[in-house]
Amino acid sequence: MISWLLDSFRRHLSLPLLGVIALAIASPALAQKGKLRERLTPDVMAIVHPGAEWLGPEEGSPPAIAAYKGDKVAAYIFSTLDIVNARAYSVIPFDVIAGVTPEGRITGAKAVFHREPYVYQDPIRQPQLDTFLAAEAGQPLNGAPTIRPDYVAQSTITARLMRAAVHDTARLVLNARVSRQSVTVPTLDVDRFELKSWDELIADGSVGRIRLTSGDVASAFARLGVADPALDEPLGKPDDLYTDVFFGLLDPAAIGGNVLSGVRNFEDYRQRIPPGGHAFFMASNGPYDFHGSNHWRKENGFRFDRVRIVQDGKTIGFVHDDYQKFLTSARNAPGTLQGFHAQEEAGVFILSPNVSFDPVKPWRLELLVTTTGQNPVTVVFPFDYKLPATLILMPDEPVVAPWVEAWRDARVNVAILALLLVVLTGIFAFQAQLSRSRRAHKLVRNGFLLVVLVWLGWTASAQLSIVNVINYVAAPFRGADIGYYLAEPLMVMIAAYTLVSLVLFGRGVFCGWLCPFGALQELLAQVSRALGVPQWSPSFALEKRLWMGKYIAAAAVLVLMLSGIDGSGASTEIEPFKTAITSKFTRAWPYVLYAGALLAIGLFSERAYCRFLCPLGGVLAALDRLHLIDLLKRRPECGNPCHLCERSCPVRAIEPTGKINMAECFQCLDCQVEYYDDKRCPPLVAAAKRSYDGKAGAAMPTAAMVKNA
Repeated sequence: MISWLLDSFRRHLSLPLLGVIALAIASPALAQKGKLRERLTPDVMAIVHPGAEWLGPEEGSPPAIAAYKGDKVAAYIFSTLDIVNARAYSVIPFDVIAGVTPEGRITGAKAVFHREPYVYQDPIRQPQLDTFLAAEAGQPLNGAPTIRPDYVAQSTITARLMRAAVHDTARLVLNARVSRQSVTVPTLDVDRFELKSWDELIADGSVGRIRLTSGDVASAFARLGVADPALDEPLGKPDDLYTDVFFGLLDPAAIGGNVLSGVRNFEDYRQRIPPGGHAFFMASNGPYDFHGSNHWRKENGFRFDRVRIVQDGKTIGFVHDDYQKFLTSARNAPGTLQGFHAQEEAGVFILSPNVSFDPVKPWRLELLVTTTGQNPVTVVFPFDYKLPATLILMPDEPVVAPWVEAWRDARVNVAILALLLVVLTGIFAFQAQLSRSRRAHKLVRNGFLLVVLVWLGWTASAQLSIVNVINYVAAPFRGADIGYYLAEPLMVMIAAYTLVSLVLFGRGVFCGWLCPFGALQELLAQVSRALGVPQWSPSFALEKRLWMGKYIAAAAVLVLMLSGIDGSGASTEIEPFKTAITSKFTRAWPYVLYAGALLAIGLFSERAYCRFLCPLGGVLAALDRLHLIDLLKRRPECGNPCHLCERSCPVRAIEPTGKINMAECFQCLDCQVEYYDDKRCPPLVAAAKRSYDGKAGAAMPTAAMVKNA
């Protein structure tokens, strides 16, 4: 009965594939849209926007909830599920709740629902994903991502897709609520205004500051070899304030409106700035002010010799006509004014439109202190100035698809894997030459398996799984686009190579050479045999029945997963890949115990899991009937009378008749080593014997060689 079922499964492969497609179409989404307010628990709000004082209603299209500070909207809270219905690697829609400020910065993000098989309920990866999404707080919508998801172990695709969904949804929410000036190049935002104190302007970089003590100035001159310098303003004690200079660009209303004590004052003053010109404010305290007195002198060209601006290597100076002094309260009426007007000296420089200056680029203020006398020495104190990013309007950058980002970040691994696949192709192309040397074959095979295990499996975490098969089959019926298939660069390359090699040569190319867990089993089995551990080989009749296990496992997993019965993906845990390869045994003890038990069984029967239980192996073995080319060489004597290759096959894929069952063959090439061994292969031994007949002193093949075969 079991044999009949197995034969039927192979003969009617199209039937389960049609069932898989039907299940893929019928598989339901598990998350529920709507009622965002009910999902905004205190724990979620603590991550998404902890500073919110109260929340408005859920409204608008697309829907969102305004989070307020006082009477001002501080952010809009939204759900990716409600608006873009994005899907992650499992193709099941996830729900990430996030917030975005009116200025276009993410306030935080939290995944409240997903069914990603490598993350769901995983005690290591779930916290890593939570940390990655929470770190989006403060990230702008424009510009390339600054946080890479590499530390979300083996789940970078899920992390990228969730982040992309957050940003895509945030843009839709903002575009429907906030009027934004459209620009094609970085442009200074001169109109937006937000009330800030003098200290807040200093803190966010709108106001730059240079504070020097007499000791700072003396030390700078000492480094130039000038001791006790003669200055216009003599130095005091080392800790005495020498100068405290405040400066910045006045052009934006967000700076100028606060510096000049009100938007109305700023607008009145802005009328004095010629079109294309720029204004800089400066103020200072201490004995050394920023302007000095030389700007009054004709012989000095009416130049200010204590301050200058440098941008892109070009120095910009000021003259007397560029400057307007402001009334301050520090000298005249202490305490009556605040901020800019409260300093001892304050004024504004207006830069002519003829002077090349880009307000959105960084620049540097240089404060100069010069000695008096015939051979003056000047010390320069520089301070870099950069406008806050919120005051620069950026063009909408083309959104980089997650799969493009994934390939860009993985380019080194892609190159290594490409080289590895080229080497594997070369092994199969020249397998006849390789198999003629038992030592070369062993070195090449074991070396390749070691690379597959250590680099491809444990380092790059590229273990093809039944999960990939399920996702690839279901994706078209669940709305996934081509980007979904390209989301995992290494997996795409392995899957494509496996598909092509499966059609050409059979399942053995992947199962025997590219599967990290298979490599781990085989390498452990070699150690086991070297230590003399007894090996168990079932009879051929029992072997055929045991093979049925992987087909049953494949069918069960496919039905449970694609029907939605197993929404959590628990059935895929029949594969120990996640535990032994991608997690490197860093999982809960039941998973580690299960994986360890399978590996322990493999010590007594090589690749027992691959042969009898692997659902991915079951799918590939079922599809093996499509293969076009048989690379493995056979002779008429194979199976009758010779059974050498049959006995040397570690996975019992050669039938007593001598025929190789390619659906069970891992193409390890052990049989080919025997095929070309003229000291062990009976037909070759016999041929060698005939060639040696009549030659005196020739070494004759022994009868034992033939008997042992």
